[in-house]
Amino acid sequence: MPQTKFQDLTFTCIMVLIFVYVMTFYNAGLESGVTFATFGYALTHMWFEVIGAFIAQRYIAAPIVKRLVRRVFTPGEDKPIFIILATAGFTVSMMTLYVSIYHMGLCPELLGHWLMKLVQNFPFALCAQMFYVGPLVRLIFRTIFKKQLKATA
Repeated sequence: MPQTKFQDLTFTCIMVLIFVYVMTFYNAGLESGVTFATFGYALTHMWFEVIGAFIAQRYIAAPIVKRLVRRVFTPGEDKPIFIILATAGFTVSMMTLYVSIYHMGLCPELLGHWLMKLVQNFPFALCAQMFYVGPLVRLIFRTIFKKQLKATA
């Protein structure tokens, strides 16, 4: 979708903002139950994770995920849905590791915590990414860059 570096940066910002909010809301809801206050809690407690997730996604996770996906699938030969699912799955796994490190630090319990959070968050995160956040972010992106995308089509 993004065709320039600025578009890619914008796409990543939108994706990280929305996805971190959704996951902060989800985890707060798991811990304390979902109430109207959960929406505000997620909005006020997500910002440090947004900054770190942006840096981790842009400069660490995305390059690793691209290499992993290329090792498993060949664009043009394999069905695009498999590439999309693998990209989303690897990204969710990498970002769950980032959040575990963010909350726990590098400690002996990190692996166990990451695996527990992965089991707890992976199904929701993958479904949210595939069916809600991903399509919403692409819609927002296409709306913002409508003229530029039309000019290059």
